[in-house]
Amino acid sequence: MRPIRFADLAITPWRNGAGRKADIATGEGWLAGFAFLDQDAPFSGYADHDRTITLIDGPGFELEIAGQGVIRVDQPYVPHRFDGGASTTCRLLGGPCRVLNAMTARGDHAHGVEVSRGTEFRLHESAVEVALLVVLQGAATVSAGHRAIDLGMLDTVWRDTPVGIAASADAVFCQIEIANRKGAGLPRRLNTV
Repeated sequence: MRPIRFADLAITPWRNGAGRKADIATGEGWLAGFAFLDQDAPFSGYADHDRTITLIDGPGFELEIAGQGVIRVDQPYVPHRFDGGASTTCRLLGGPCRVLNAMTARGDHAHGVEVSRGTEFRLHESAVEVALLVVLQGAATVSAGHRAIDLGMLDTVWRDTPVGIAASADAVFCQIEIANRKGAGLPRRLNTV
């Protein structure tokens, strides 16, 4: 297991320059990271990609997606899936927001996103290419063997071995699983179209 601290992430511009992001991890055909929605703006296009966006904090926003209509995202910790290649415009509902994104190239990869609270948290053990556990709220201690890692809000652990979790009562977690369609097993929580 490998910790990825939010405080250590580089903040960079979106592909189209209309916003800011902090990538947690990227690979050939996939991406997981945070985005900062500071103003109304068009989203960067990711042709032939499936995308899942989850509101972490802020009043929310609406996504106007070509061919799909409008998706209202105003409840924290609820993943919303859409076509990353469709022309998409974000309109804020009253102020800046922070979100978590997962994206995969449709032909090569698939991803699953599941959010759960500390009291109902169930860790998935699966044979996927990437298994990330992101603390969206609260704190947790993740352990494997004799090693324990304390995680704060927005910290991530890249799981490559089975781990144990001890969490604060208010903890909210997001599990992101990314699989290569040609290799390892597909994520258990997969909302593919």
